[in-house]
Amino acid sequence: MPIMLEKYLDEIYDAMRTSGVFFTAGVPVDGVNTTTITWGTFGRLWNRPIAIIPIRSRRYTYELVDKYGEFTISVPRKDLFKELSAAGSFTGRNRDKFTDLHLHPAKARKVNTYVISDCGLHIECRVIYRYPIVAENLDPVIEHEIYAVNAHHEMFYGEILDIYEK
Repeated sequence: MPIMLEKYLDEIYDAMRTSGVFFTAGVPVDGVNTTTITWGTFGRLWNRPIAIIPIRSRRYTYELVDKYGEFTISVPRKDLFKELSAAGSFTGRNRDKFTDLHLHPAKARKVNTYVISDCGLHIECRVIYRYPIVAENLDPVIEHEIYAVNAHHEMFYGEILDIYEK
């Protein structure tokens, strides 16, 4: 059955714009973490549905995506603004965000990580390409506005393997 990404694009972009969505990676043996993302894009590339998500290299979630090559995006369909705000404000390296934020992870269907069951829409992805953003290739205005004091992002292209409501 083909992935019906287009059906959900308005909802996904609206959630990213207003409060963010949860981005989760990792496995229980090594660690699972979730964070908040408010940037990214979705579409079709290489004849596949794709999520393109920026993650800063200093983030714990980056380490987990880098190691395992899979991630999920969970889009809240109820008010989880406080949880989303907090999930992006502290590291999960030495704290369990799920417990601290009263979030409920559930095993993803097609990738070896988790979704946030408190949300109603889930996207499961396998990394098929990635590249770092580097200053010399970036518009100087964006470099100054976004990266003057922060590390650059790396763009992860995830093939969307499943998208579902639950």
